[in-house]
Amino acid sequence: MLNIIAAIIFAILGVLSIMAATFNFKWFFTSENGRLFVKLLGKKGARAFYGIVGVLILCMAYYLYSQPMA
Repeated sequence: MLNIIAAIIFAILGVLSIMAATFNFKWFFTSENGRLFVKLLGKKGARAFYGIVGVLILCMAYYLYSQPMA
């Protein structure tokens, strides 16, 4: 049961990250961490970074979901 709850949380966060990168959410990139990556990588680089991170988080969600229940 804990695997499924964690997978759902990871899936929501992954989708949010991908949506923020795709639709360029202003609130996402003006947050403290978002500004850091925009400063380091530029706007396009930060969007690409968060898109990749979102995909990796979704992969983690799938991995957690596919594990057998203990």
